[in-house]
Amino acid sequence: MPSLLFLLFDTLLPSLAVSFKRQGDAGLVFRTANGVKRRRKRGPEWYTVIGLSILNVMLGAGLQGGFEFVLTEVLNLRSALQVTTTLPMPWTIAKGVAINFLLREVGLSVITAPGAKLTSSQALQYYIQRFLLHPASPNPISNLHNTYAHSVCAPYAFTSHYDHPIPWIFSRFLPTYFPSIVFRTHLLTHFIFLSLVTLEETITFSGYTSIPGILLGGIARRQDLHMESGGKGNFGAWGLLDWVHGTSLGNDVMDDMKDEVEKHQVKERGGRALSNAKSAGSEGLRAWNGRRKSSRKA
Repeated sequence: MPSLLFLLFDTLLPSLAVSFKRQGDAGLVFRTANGVKRRRKRGPEWYTVIGLSILNVMLGAGLQGGFEFVLTEVLNLRSALQVTTTLPMPWTIAKGVAINFLLREVGLSVITAPGAKLTSSQALQYYIQRFLLHPASPNPISNLHNTYAHSVCAPYAFTSHYDHPIPWIFSRFLPTYFPSIVFRTHLLTHFIFLSLVTLEETITFSGYTSIPGILLGGIARRQDLHMESGGKGNFGAWGLLDWVHGTSLGNDVMDDMKDEVEKHQVKERGGRALSNAKSAGSEGLRAWNGRRKSSRKA
C-alpha cells in the first residue's frame, strides 16, 4: 500500500515528482514528453515489477508460517517468535526494534575500528549483498539478482522487493526475520519492526532525494546510486558498514551527518544573529524613547 501511494504520486503528478527524483525524468515509472505519458524504455514493465514484488512478499509470509508450523506441529518445539496474550511493555518493544535494526545492518560482527578486520558469525544484509549477491566472481544467485533486481537502473518504491525469489530470500527476508528469531522477540515487536522496515524501504527505494532527516535522505541517495551503478557499492541499509569497509558510493553516512550538523549550525548562527539584531533594535528603541522623554521634560 505505501508503494502504491508513491506510484500514484509519480503517475498523477509527474511534473512535481520529477523535482524530487535524483535521476530526474529517468526516475519516473511513466516518463512524460510534451505532456504525453509514455513507458520508460529501461527495465521491466511496471506490472511485472508489481506482480513479482507482491509474489515475493507472499512467499515471505508463507516461509515464516511454514517454519512456525514445522517447529510447533511437527517437531513439537516452541515457536520461533514469542506468541503470548501478555503484550510486551513499550520499552521492551523499543529495545527489541532497535536491536533488530542493528543486527539487520551489522550482523553479529565485532567492529574494532574503521579499516580493521571484521569477524562475523552471521552475515546479514551488508555481507549478503556484497559477498553473495555482488561477489568478485559471479555465482548462480548473483546472476539471478543482476538479471532481475538490477534490470532496474532508476528505482521506484515497488522495486524494493523486485527480485528473483531465491536472491530475494537472502537480501530481504532473512535480514528482517533472522534478528527476530535470534532474540525470540514478541510477535508484536516483530510486526512493528517489519512495518518500520517496510516504511524505510518504501522511502529509500522511491528515488526521492529531498527527504528530511539525517538517515532517510542519505539512505535514499545511496540506494539510488547502488541501483544506477549496477551494484558496485552501497551494500548496507544504513551505510555504516559501507563506511567501515570503504565501499560507499558518493557521500557516505559520515558525510551526511557532517552536512546535517553544518545545517543545524547555520540555522543556530542565523537564529543567534536574528536574536542579536532584535536585541540591538530593542535597546536602540528604548534609548530613542528615553531621549524623547528627556527632550520633552527640558
